[in-house]
Amino acid sequence: MVLQTGLLFVLGLLWSLRLSAIKAAGMSGIPVHVVVTLSALGIALFFTGVALLRRDWPPLDRGTLGFYGLSGLLGFLAPLVLETAVGPHLPVFVFVVIIATMPLFTFGLAALVGRERMRAGPLMAIALGFVGAVAILWDVSRGSSVGATRGGWILAAFGVPLLYALNTVFVATRWPRHASPVNVAQAQALIVALAALMGSVAAGTTGAWTLAGLNAPALLLIVIGEGLALVVYLRITRDYGATYVSFANYASIGFAAVFGAVWFGDHLSGLTGLAALAIIGSIILYQRQTRGPDSSDRPVAERGRSDG
Repeated sequence: MVLQTGLLFVLGLLWSLRLSAIKAAGMSGIPVHVVVTLSALGIALFFTGVALLRRDWPPLDRGTLGFYGLSGLLGFLAPLVLETAVGPHLPVFVFVVIIATMPLFTFGLAALVGRERMRAGPLMAIALGFVGAVAILWDVSRGSSVGATRGGWILAAFGVPLLYALNTVFVATRWPRHASPVNVAQAQALIVALAALMGSVAAGTTGAWTLAGLNAPALLLIVIGEGLALVVYLRITRDYGATYVSFANYASIGFAAVFGAVWFGDHLSGLTGLAALAIIGSIILYQRQTRGPDSSDRPVAERGRSDG
């Protein structure tokens, strides 16, 4: 349980570091499309270097290629496009609260495909974590204007956590038997980088890449943070299940609040500390509810696949 919990908090930490770095890059004036393209290329280069050092390349056949492509689409390209389209039309507080519904979507989808059983305990854990996440977001956002928002954009925004949930359940249930988390991360990174590069060339925006010099350290942190997070995310999803890994969404909000206070001067109070305890409690509660022989969302631990 110590390793399981530790990996989850490491993932939350890495996700929050990446988000803080993205915010820093944006504040430096680097366009979103430059951040996305160069980050994707950097992550692909990072994993290619890892593969060369390990002399271990992703297994390739019809099944694994389909898995790599679909998981890259559901887990990165599609939600990124939707986030880019919807984000400008929603207050940050509203948008992040909507994304924090991912664990609920993940649990529901996992139940539909038979990876979870609809029980009160896991639902209570998800609800407790959601309350903690919303409390942190409210504490950070106090005093800022939420403003009026059209219902259509709010409805569209729910597509983001839904896509992430679909990808997480897909990865947990269709994991390639002979692929390690590093293998899958590298294959996904190469596919996403190729798609981002083709999009940038087609749009004629490659000349804007020089703007990366406005904050190269932030871009480097995005590459390292996202690259490591991808491996940890895949490891947790493979070994501990789709619903459990979605709790890292709550943990990342707590870490992001701390980074926001340290780096960007965001407001924090004792409420954030209490909310963080609620998130920790939700993770422990979920673990206790899903331990034992009746646990159903444990897709790979029993199958003897190597950690890679």
